[in-house]
Amino acid sequence: KNQITELIKDTPGLMNLDTSSRGGRPELTIIPKRDQMSAVNATVYDLAISLRAAVEGMVSTEYHEGDNQYDIKISLADEAVDAPDKIRNLTILINGQPYLLSQLADIEVKPGASNIIHRDRAKTIVFTGEIAEDATMGDVMNAVQEKIQGFNFPSGYKIVWGGGAKMLNETVVAMLEAFLLAVLLTYMMLAAILESFLQPLFILGTVPLALIGVILSLLITHQTFNIVSMMSVVMLVGVVVNNAILLLDYANMRRKQGAAPHDALMEAGEAKLKPIVMSTLSIVIGMLPMAIGIGAAGRELRKPMGIVTIGGLLVATFMTLVIIPAFYYLVIQKENNRKNGKKNQVPQIENQ
Repeated sequence: KNQITELIKDTPGLMNLDTSSRGGRPELTIIPKRDQMSAVNATVYDLAISLRAAVEGMVSTEYHEGDNQYDIKISLADEAVDAPDKIRNLTILINGQPYLLSQLADIEVKPGASNIIHRDRAKTIVFTGEIAEDATMGDVMNAVQEKIQGFNFPSGYKIVWGGGAKMLNETVVAMLEAFLLAVLLTYMMLAAILESFLQPLFILGTVPLALIGVILSLLITHQTFNIVSMMSVVMLVGVVVNNAILLLDYANMRRKQGAAPHDALMEAGEAKLKPIVMSTLSIVIGMLPMAIGIGAAGRELRKPMGIVTIGGLLVATFMTLVIIPAFYYLVIQKENNRKNGKKNQVPQIENQ
């Protein structure tokens, strides 16, 4: 316990470190001297009764008042037994003879039992702390984890995160699952809209491109990637694909009408550039007050959401107009070349 406390107490961002393991109150232990007690014909029971009478008191008689009955207890004053030396000098009557307690017993002062917590049938020491205002829980957790990484724990010991740290870990896992589910559902929707299993992959390529914008925006604004940022990334999955849907859906329509892939993409760009730019700008402008942090209440929670949404959407929109059409054109050309190659293959008949 003390080694762990010394190891992590200077962690940047960690304040008011405390532990559940504390020594109990000091206890006074009376150890009878068997030989001396035998010499005066005293028993352990005699010693215990005398000590109890001196320290706690004993009922000597009763007082009756009407129908009420009261015990009368006789004991020494508190100041007569409030120190180990005073206990040692207590006078004990054995068979009518006075003896000092120190003559019949040894007196030792020992620490009391510690407060022991059990969780899942295992003895547990709980370390608690607070996060400084200029630090994040994730950074503090990583710093603590690095410090205890090389600590040689005895066999059977393990570290388990709890409280806010446990909640953070569980939330990260839940957000990752939500992100993967959002990608899967978006792919299924795109496959139905575009009537293709390959083209949705191009569109979903805007998601990692949006993550580039997310990271850059957080770095520029000196914000951290926290729970709110993760929620914004999950939301972006359904937003950033809209522009690519507009572009490729129009290009597919023109190809069905007989246009070449290059011409179909050029016409799609001309027809859908304005709607794409206008829809992106409307979302960005709507998120600006949140990203700037207007309003005192909840500002620190709202800012990362606005910043992540704006950064991811701007980069994803630019990449949609440049990268996605290029991949689309290359794949369509490859498919056309493969189809043309099959058509040009003429079966040959060998003369026997």
